[in-house]
Amino acid sequence: MFFKKEKFYVDLPILIAVITYAYFISWYSGNIGVLPIDSFSFLDSGNSVLQGHLPIRDFWAFTGIIIDYIQSIFFLLFGNSWNSYLAHSSFMNTIATTSLFFFLKEFNLKLKYVVFYCISFATLCYPITGTPFHYIHAYIFSLISVFCIIIAIKNKNKLLWFSLPSICLFAFLSMQTPTAYILIIFFFFLFYYFLKSKDLKSLKFFFYGIISSLVLFLLFIILTRTPLIDFFYQYLLFPISIGEARISSESSAYVKLLDQLNFKRIFVEFKFIHIFFLPLILISLKNLSKNRHLDTLNLIIIFSCLAYFFNQLLTANQIYIFSLIPLLAAILQINLKFLKIDSKYLLIIILIVLFATTKYHLRFNIDKKFHDLESTNKAQAIKASEINKNFNNLKWISSFDDPKNEINVIKTAVDVMTRDNRNKTLLTHYHFMSLISDQKFNILNRWYLWSNDTHPTENHKYYKHYKSFINKNLTENKIEVIYLLGQKNEINFENVRNYFEGICFDNKVIITQRFSSHKIIKCE
Repeated sequence: MFFKKEKFYVDLPILIAVITYAYFISWYSGNIGVLPIDSFSFLDSGNSVLQGHLPIRDFWAFTGIIIDYIQSIFFLLFGNSWNSYLAHSSFMNTIATTSLFFFLKEFNLKLKYVVFYCISFATLCYPITGTPFHYIHAYIFSLISVFCIIIAIKNKNKLLWFSLPSICLFAFLSMQTPTAYILIIFFFFLFYYFLKSKDLKSLKFFFYGIISSLVLFLLFIILTRTPLIDFFYQYLLFPISIGEARISSESSAYVKLLDQLNFKRIFVEFKFIHIFFLPLILISLKNLSKNRHLDTLNLIIIFSCLAYFFNQLLTANQIYIFSLIPLLAAILQINLKFLKIDSKYLLIIILIVLFATTKYHLRFNIDKKFHDLESTNKAQAIKASEINKNFNNLKWISSFDDPKNEINVIKTAVDVMTRDNRNKTLLTHYHFMSLISDQKFNILNRWYLWSNDTHPTENHKYYKHYKSFINKNLTENKIEVIYLLGQKNEINFENVRNYFEGICFDNKVIITQRFSSHKIIKCE
């Protein structure tokens, strides 16, 4: 798409090698160790889609609904297994890396540099988690949209103008942020561009793209029979309320947010991003209007990176933006080439990227030193195949419990629920139970954290809607028993039962300290 066919065939073997590396580095990282809550988030829900149990319609899902459908395709094609799960994230890593390859080639970087930056990007992009994750999906799709808009403006490419809204839609349905920030940037930039250039042909195809993406979304809503009211509550209104809570000085989230926005986190933790980001800003300001295509490239990249950086600071999830290092370095090199600046700076750029890539690969991909796994001892990791053969190659590591004890609890739960033929639902942070038990759990929610971060709790303005949604789905699926499987008892049934109306339970059966069943009975 981005360069001549004859040149493409020359570069094809190199591209295949880069793609292969991108695929297997993510695959390798995904097998080293996982974070129990986040790493399995889309495994059960992806399997639920194959069972006809869909996000938003059948279970509460305020993020990542497109990932569930993509994962279901991988399960359908390659079987319901851990390998199919990793194939999903590995495939996304190749899509992102391939897009960067074409993008950099468009600006006439030598092939050896393109390969270097792509290898670095592939190492720091999806391998950070190694498993499907909503933030990284949104990051990849939105980054591809950034590439598309730059090339579309540069070449007046009709296909890219048409495709841009649909790519943005995929990004938004992966995660609302940082996609929403990118869309705001696009709005102002495109308004200025079309007003100044009067490029009506491109505007026409962009408009057609918007119409087609809206039609695509409506078809999705109709075919999945997803109530629009539930989509608005779950995917738009409730996430907005989370953002409101985080910026409210009366909330604990606000205190946590302030802690995130300290000097060390902003400037020290992300120093290798700033090393390339700040010089790029200075160069852009100094040389603005000297080259129209270079101005477009610099301005969109700078504001997009600001959006990604801002979103990263606001979240407490895995750090996903270190792959911006090779991207910003490549953009800086493009600027140096245009300005004919001494090539000695290029060597410095290459060495810094190489050092940063190695550093973060060892820290995040190999040692898994991030988020809740920061304090874990990887030496305690054991083979996850002890849980189930579907987990071949995965090393089990957890910050919640001794791995062997944790696995025994899980195996007990699987054994009990497999022998239970009643219609059931399972409340747990272990989002892989359908994979190892071949059961339909009719999940009510993707995550169960007892805070307003995952679903409305009591006194939340959308609590009544959530309560009604839970009760409706409990009734429609004719649930007879509710199972709770927790990590150190973080799931309290007393909190759960507050959501149920007109439903009574017999005395709970405590199977282990962290696993219990609650039979639904007719109320007297």
